[in-house]
Amino acid sequence: MNEYTIYFELYGKKLKTTILAKSEEDAKKMILSKIVFHKIVKENNKTFNQSKDVFNNIMDILNLKK
Repeated sequence: MNEYTIYFELYGKKLKTTILAKSEEDAKKMILSKIVFHKIVKENNKTFNQSKDVFNNIMDILNLKK
């Protein structure tokens, strides 16, 4: 086992943790396995305009103003 320091970002907040893992890929998987989904709710009355929503999501990811 090796010790890895992992730097990652969640909702724009930069985080850092140290973890013991066999490889970098195992370290990534271990971090992802720590995410707990408590509830997922389908929003009624909302339609999905794929081209518009994809564009807005990309703008959000890149932190660009709309």
